Amino acid sequence: MGAHHHNQPIQDNSQFVFTGKLKLFTIALIIVGAASLALTYFTGSEHAHIRFWTNLLHNSVFFTGIAFASLFFIATHTVAWGGWQTIFKRIPEAMMMFLPIGIILLGLVALAVSLDAEGTDFLYLWSDEEALKNDRLIIHKSSFLNPFNYLLTLVVIGIWTLFALAIRRLSIQQDGDRTLRKKNYEKIHMWSAIFLPIAGFSSAYAIWQWVMSVDPHWYSTLFAWYATVSVWVSAICIIYLLILFLQTRGHLQYFTKEHTHDLGKYVFGFSVFWTYLWFSQFMLIWYANNGEETQYFFLRFEQFRPVFFLNLIINFVIPFLSLMMNSAKRAKGTLGFMAGLVLLGHWLDYYQMIKPGVWYNWGHAQHAKHEHKHEGDHKHEGDHKHEGDHKHEGDHIHEGDAHKGNHKEHSDTYKLNSDNNAKAVLTDFQTPKEKEQKDDLKNLALDSAKVKTDTAHHAHDSTTHDHDHGTAGTNGHDHGNDDHAKGHDEHAHAAHDHGPSFVMGIHFPGLYELGTMIGFLGLFLFVTFSFLERASLMPKNDPYVDESKNHHVWYDL
Repeated sequence: MGAHHHNQPIQDNSQFVFTGKLKLFTIALIIVGAASLALTYFTGSEHAHIRFWTNLLHNSVFFTGIAFASLFFIATHTVAWGGWQTIFKRIPEAMMMFLPIGIILLGLVALAVSLDAEGTDFLYLWSDEEALKNDRLIIHKSSFLNPFNYLLTLVVIGIWTLFALAIRRLSIQQDGDRTLRKKNYEKIHMWSAIFLPIAGFSSAYAIWQWVMSVDPHWYSTLFAWYATVSVWVSAICIIYLLILFLQTRGHLQYFTKEHTHDLGKYVFGFSVFWTYLWFSQFMLIWYANNGEETQYFFLRFEQFRPVFFLNLIINFVIPFLSLMMNSAKRAKGTLGFMAGLVLLGHWLDYYQMIKPGVWYNWGHAQHAKHEHKHEGDHKHEGDHKHEGDHKHEGDHIHEGDAHKGNHKEHSDTYKLNSDNNAKAVLTDFQTPKEKEQKDDLKNLALDSAKVKTDTAHHAHDSTTHDHDHGTAGTNGHDHGNDDHAKGHDEHAHAAHDHGPSFVMGIHFPGLYELGTMIGFLGLFLFVTFSFLERASLMPKNDPYVDESKNHHVWYDL
């Protein structure tokens, strides 16, 4: 048996100083992120604006979520009368002060969506006027998915910020006045108890608006839990990494292997819980095999397969195997490495929550635009008139109608089978049964169109051309047929060219994505360090500070 005891007082340096070198380092990270965002927006392909807005949304939600989880960490342990975390609680208290920055960042996204900035119409289909006209499901959800309700999420972050400010103010007041030791702790307990139910409902509302509404045709009752656990374990990882950093500078000397073990259990346990939620969501959707649900995972499995499997490997397989033993949870080096890896893994998790849905929206818009363009082309062809016999002209129009039918069926074939073409964007998702039924309908429609076309050609060939018509009119008719056939060939080629099968920064994170993440991490650290130096790292008069200093668990070596 072993327990941690202090034979002599530890001279702990409780005042953190945000030095000039450290400020310069965090500012350099911020510049990297700003440059990455700028390069994403002003350079690159037609997908540049999509990458820009998704990168901004992805990192804003992720780091704001971590700040929320830090506040949640303080509130849950306070309500549970927990004391073991007291000696390092200043770290999550500083981390939660990123929430006001989250209001600004997500406010930019909300403003861009409201003003319909270029690229944001692919971010959320419910903000697209054309989708609201033609998509019955989006119309049905429009009372919840709309710019006004999206803006309300900023009010939600504002409410979280008020709780964070109140709890931090009460906590710091204890340091200067020992008589407030019990009184302020009871107030913190009250604020925390009020915050927890508000946090439970409001965080679900916010994550539905920010992330799940990227895929407006899909829904899941587990999604809010799943997304919240992802930022919770990410917050635990950052807390531990900051503890290691502060210890290298002579701080938090009361933090021992006993505390490390508890944080290690958190990383291990919530990695397993995250996997449980992921599997529960996936398994039920796979088993039910409903098309409106399976399309979410089908898109990610078929077109984002590297991210799909890497997400599971980093966030479950590696932590599960590495931290299964108690000794691994107590090893600073092992847990530090796993904390960094899991943090990156859950950043990737939010990546695959957002990017595939926006890619689908872009393909959907491209397909609709293409259909609209060629409907206009066919209308122009239908208006074409020839200087010939009226019967001959009528036959030409009849052939055009049959050709238009073929064109429509070709478009339907593209929509149903676009994933079979390496250059197609996935525009429709069906279960195997649905695909089989639609394929049968498609074949019947194609056969019908073929019969119609053959009948038109037969009627045209059997017509007696003993009437007088001008040579120029006949030639004009032949030329029109050639142009019409050429236009059909061009459409057939364009229908399979809506988008490439792989786009860096969409299907897999590129340098700009990593650079943006580094910039947001630098901003997050800058805010955290700024608040860390404003108060003592050791809460001197907290009722549980002595218990936390002597925290130990019985552990068999």
